[in-house]
Amino acid sequence: MVVGNGGSMVDDVAWSPPRRRNGIWWIVASGLLLPAGWIAWLLVALAGYNGAGNSTHTLSGQTGGSIVVTVVCAGVPLTGLVLLLVQRRRDRSVTLVGPIGCAVFVVLAAVTLGYPTTRVAQSWAAEEEQRAQPPTATETSRTPAQAERDLAAVGERAVRAMGGDPETGDVVQFPRGCSLSNLERGTEYTWRWSFPADADADDEPQTEADRKADLLPQDQAEARLAPVREVFLDAGLRDADPLGWDIRVVGDDWLAEGNAGVTRTSGDVMIETTCLAGGPGDEYEDDE
Repeated sequence: MVVGNGGSMVDDVAWSPPRRRNGIWWIVASGLLLPAGWIAWLLVALAGYNGAGNSTHTLSGQTGGSIVVTVVCAGVPLTGLVLLLVQRRRDRSVTLVGPIGCAVFVVLAAVTLGYPTTRVAQSWAAEEEQRAQPPTATETSRTPAQAERDLAAVGERAVRAMGGDPETGDVVQFPRGCSLSNLERGTEYTWRWSFPADADADDEPQTEADRKADLLPQDQAEARLAPVREVFLDAGLRDADPLGWDIRVVGDDWLAEGNAGVTRTSGDVMIETTCLAGGPGDEYEDDE
């Protein structure tokens, strides 16, 4: 005991400053969560990609998953920011270190996760708007039966224009799934004639010398293919880069592409439609 001024007695207790709280655990949690969020966001973006033609990835699923990741990664530091500021109003021992650190992580999450998530959501909205559109007039211009019939008619005219006979060659006609302009499933149709019919079954491939000997002189090839080109042009197609064919044409209507080639001993004609509504993939009911 000591006697103080005025004769009063006080306990001799050492003074210590008040304990400061800086919200370090909110900062640590936010710092650990953000990198994990980046990884989770990438996993969501890649989810469903199982290889060509076998993907279950959808923009709707990616958008939903990305929003969840972004909300969590931005929400945790935002919660810490709000709680620490409220505590600081009641208790000045709470420093600004925690709120400032949390605010930094909120901004980082918004920039690194919020912005790309917004872009994904915009893409999803655009896709949904595209899906809401009806098929175009071109895509509904022919039923499956009409497409197959008209395609074969153009192909046979091209073969005869080349000087061939559709009955003596190998004719193959098949459908193939595709996406319409509104992303619904449609069908492309292909018609192909080749002569001789057993050319692909030859077990002995031609040598380079044989292939060169089988080529027609350019003027003769052009003379034989000129009528074929006229058939294609009359069908609404236009000349394009041959890409290895003697003739290659493309179109913007129901016919998408046509090709033709000729040698001394062989001929080949192939023609394809654009993606048309209905067909095998859509259980299309033919009205004919």
